[in-house]
Amino acid sequence: MSNVIDFLERMGASAGLRTAGADGLARELTAAAVDDGLAQAILAGDALALREQIAPGVFYAIQMDDTPPDEHEEQDDEETSVHMRLHRA
Repeated sequence: MSNVIDFLERMGASAGLRTAGADGLARELTAAAVDDGLAQAILAGDALALREQIAPGVFYAIQMDDTPPDEHEEQDDEETSVHMRLHRA
């Protein structure tokens, strides 16, 4: 499992690796000894399949509303609009 985490970290830090073609990316995945199922998810760009294999389960996220308030809408400083999103892996 640490192989795929290390690979994803390298991929995030390397513009060349992020923009590599499928063949180059497949070679790098093989060289990093990433499991076949995880490698296929990365090659397909399937974030849901990758997340399901790495950390299956339900994920919750909070996203703060960053849209400016309407001019006619009064906004209390103590109140902030919060949206919850449910991610199922």
